[in-house]
Amino acid sequence: MDTNKQLVDVQLVRNMLYDDDGYVKEFAHASIESFTEFRDSFKQHVMDRDIDELRRAGHKIKPAALMLNLNPVIDMYERAKTLLENNASTEELSDLADEMDSYCNQVLYEFNEIT
Repeated sequence: MDTNKQLVDVQLVRNMLYDDDGYVKEFAHASIESFTEFRDSFKQHVMDRDIDELRRAGHKIKPAALMLNLNPVIDMYERAKTLLENNASTEELSDLADEMDSYCNQVLYEFNEIT
């Protein structure tokens, strides 16, 4: 992953929250919780081949990902559902879980920089 490219558009967040530092920090903390929970549950549910729980996790993170223009989260989530529906190999699932892990870790790093 290109760690030089900023994934979280801080200006977008600031604009949504009236450029209020307190709101921005609160939003960053909430985002850290949400993306940590999603990252962990995504990997677990993909590797367990549990599409129902994966959908629950996806529906919880999709609004935030859409709002923040973090489209790769949604793309990888949709790809995971397709792979599970097509009974993909464990290696394919593991590779996708690792890709999501890496992406979410970068998002978390950037939100931690805001706090």
